[in-house]
Amino acid sequence: MTTARLTTPALALAAAGLLTLTACSGGADEAAPAESGESVTVNAMTMVLPNTPSAPAVEWFFSELEQRSDGRITVDRTEPESICKAPEIAECVRDGRADVGVSISDYSASMFPSMSVAGIPFMVNDPQALMEALYEVNLNNESAVAQWDDMGIEFMGAWSPGTTIIGSNGPVDGIADLNGLKLRAIGSSLPAAFDAVGANVVSMPAAETYENIERGVADAVSWTLDGPVDYKLMEQLDTWTDPGVGAYTTFALWMNQDFYDGLPADLRAIVDEVRDDFNRGAAIEQFNSVNDEQCTALIDFPNTKSLTAWSAAATAEWKDLVQDQLIADYVQQAEADGLADAQGYFDAYVEALEQAGAGAQGDDPVSTCITRFEEK
Repeated sequence: MTTARLTTPALALAAAGLLTLTACSGGADEAAPAESGESVTVNAMTMVLPNTPSAPAVEWFFSELEQRSDGRITVDRTEPESICKAPEIAECVRDGRADVGVSISDYSASMFPSMSVAGIPFMVNDPQALMEALYEVNLNNESAVAQWDDMGIEFMGAWSPGTTIIGSNGPVDGIADLNGLKLRAIGSSLPAAFDAVGANVVSMPAAETYENIERGVADAVSWTLDGPVDYKLMEQLDTWTDPGVGAYTTFALWMNQDFYDGLPADLRAIVDEVRDDFNRGAAIEQFNSVNDEQCTALIDFPNTKSLTAWSAAATAEWKDLVQDQLIADYVQQAEADGLADAQGYFDAYVEALEQAGAGAQGDDPVSTCITRFEEK
């Protein structure tokens, strides 16, 4: 359990800013902590590397907390994976080693079955629609709310790390080329989609992939634009293609529930305000600010031979073969992991995607990058 670390201005001055008072959080039936001018230090852990698209999105969230609170909220930013490794960050938030954490949600898929829905391939290629849909259902769907309460975690937001692309050292233009391919893939459903067409899926954390490609543990990867650029996989793989999968997992930002509940009411309102803006467009705006640089790096790299997209027919062949089963598998697994009425939750998610205008916002960054490569 963790509590909000609060410091009154008078005591802070008396102790030169080094003495902190700890305020115990109130339960659901207790009165909320009153406004009192306390200052709060937020212990944050992340797996996000500094120059990846998610970095400015996460920094926006932290900076806005500090600015809108006039400095009463201070975020203690730690180096990526310096305290908790990426697969452990969700647990670190739950048990109180971190107040806030950022990691890939599918690294802790059994903890958050409501998040795994975003990993079903061929559902959405619009990052803003995905983010808003996840925000809507995870804050308002009864089954999802119960899940977060049981976990002791407050959902802050989740976003796609980008459109799925496949990197290899030879053409991968359809499912026939996936058969027998030794490929690194993660996600709640994407590995099963690859398995279904004969690929040999190898699971490994992002930070270990470069070395494992070098050692021959895998010959190809399923990733996003930060794979070839920020994880330097373009040094080893020269052929990149968009198979039409769309989103395959999410980064998620979580806050420890006791910490959130223990905040003074006015600071908790600021957290809620920043969270809403974060999910309604600010995060994706920040995320997209890095994509042009990533695209330039990939298409200008001497080793890059090809950047293409599958034909609509090739994508449809894969989708028609696997998607219905992947949806059924998701519902079954989500219920096994404790999400009540998983089918109802899935239906609510699909409705939320439609209301968010999925597919109506034009080309995604990968499509734009492919066009730039073709025009080069």
